[in-house]
Amino acid sequence: MDAGGMSKARGGQALSNGYTGPGIWIRIQHRFGPRMMEWFMAGHMMLFGCILLLPAQTFNQPAWKSFRDIFHSEDLLGWIMFFVGILRIVGLVINGARKNVTPQIRQISAGIGCFIWAGITYGFYSSDVVSTWLAIYPLFAIGELVNIHRAAHDEGEIRNGTAAR
Repeated sequence: MDAGGMSKARGGQALSNGYTGPGIWIRIQHRFGPRMMEWFMAGHMMLFGCILLLPAQTFNQPAWKSFRDIFHSEDLLGWIMFFVGILRIVGLVINGARKNVTPQIRQISAGIGCFIWAGITYGFYSSDVVSTWLAIYPLFAIGELVNIHRAAHDEGEIRNGTAAR
């Protein structure tokens, strides 16, 4: 970083530390790899909601009985999943674009995700229908616990001054 608050990027070009210019894209690209699972979970949550918002009836299947009892409408659960997924993606973009990251946003987001995927798992479990959900949603909840751990580790690095900038 030079005296004018600019950091050097590829080829020695100066980048702004704010939200403008190519610095945003480079920071997002740099941070995408370690946060790939968080992006995947956010995208899956959003797409899960989209599927429930399709005109086909999903809740009339036996495995979805508990969801029908709790939400009464698949549109309600669909919109919740869609908006939470979108909020997570927006949070990841903002967090990736900032010079000084805020892992607390990622921890809270992953905590909400863990709660949602555990709830989805419980909903399917309560239906007494054994299906592929058993191999998917419990692992998503565990994946969110890993995301919480990674974000907490990033927060520790920032607090202790060992984070890569």
